[in-house]
Amino acid sequence: MIDKSIKLYSVFHKPFIQPKENFVIPIHAGKALSNQKLDFLEDNTGDNISELNSTFCELTAQYWIWKNEDRSRCDIWGMCHYRRYFTTENWFNATFKNKRTYTKIIDQQNLDNVVSQKLYTQMQEILQTSDVILPKPMVIAKRNGVKLTLEEHYSTDHFENDWKTTIDVITEKYPDYLKSIPTFNNSTTMSFFNMMIAPWKIWDAYLTWLFDVLLEVKNRIKVSDDPYQKRVFGFLSERLINLYVHHNKLKIAYLPVAVFDNK
Repeated sequence: MIDKSIKLYSVFHKPFIQPKENFVIPIHAGKALSNQKLDFLEDNTGDNISELNSTFCELTAQYWIWKNEDRSRCDIWGMCHYRRYFTTENWFNATFKNKRTYTKIIDQQNLDNVVSQKLYTQMQEILQTSDVILPKPMVIAKRNGVKLTLEEHYSTDHFENDWKTTIDVITEKYPDYLKSIPTFNNSTTMSFFNMMIAPWKIWDAYLTWLFDVLLEVKNRIKVSDDPYQKRVFGFLSERLINLYVHHNKLKIAYLPVAVFDNK
């Protein structure tokens, strides 16, 4: 077995408890729009899109890592959030082994129990035989007991035109995706949260494709003034990561996600 070094970048936009493990690197996303000083890595230096954080969400941190980070720090990296982290299959009681997410009260002990050397070891083991790690897929949404497809859900909870424009851009720029899009649009489960762990080579290919698509979509749509709907490119990318990994036939492993809250 060849051990590959892994770093998990955890996206923050405000002060919050941090994991103690040194394989986690906090990064302040949207620093260009913030007066807060969090005293760790910031996404507004070098080649960056930090000023787009209100519409691109955690993607501004992904972009910064992709364009600026010292690649000698790790062979493999992952994206997490200040209150969402991958967790090991057996961290929780075995009776909950089929769960996709676990909500825990946020305190240092709970956080450190999840983000631990045990998690690091499991990630290394998984990536010996898989290309990427994603969150366990979940049902996208139900209405009156009926599962909505990915396309239906986006069109009802966000703006249908934004989705259609995105699909148009993908098929214009990458026509080979035409064979994958029908199945993708009709799927009723997906990996949420824009979280992935993968080698640099895979991130490079994925982010080249993703930003090529999204920056063109940005030129074609009118972004809503509503604070929630304004996060359009975060919502789109959360879905597109699923399309990319399946279309490119990457070998996917899944881990559940621990979600930390104050209640």
